[in-house]
Amino acid sequence: TPYGTGGRLDGYEIRTAAVARSVPCLTTVQALAAAVQGIDALNHGDVGVRSLQEHAEHLTAARD
Repeated sequence: TPYGTGGRLDGYEIRTAAVARSVPCLTTVQALAAAVQGIDALNHGDVGVRSLQEHAEHLTAARD
């Protein structure tokens, strides 16, 4: 979380520049984790449609 208004302004400028240049801007660890999972799925040809429940089962199995 930014401290004061300077950090907030910096974040706005970073996100604005990223959008203007079509560059992904990940602002949370959860978003980064989702991006990594997506890239991994693309690299392994494991892209498809799953229900949220199926996705949760897949994640649980991968962690075990």
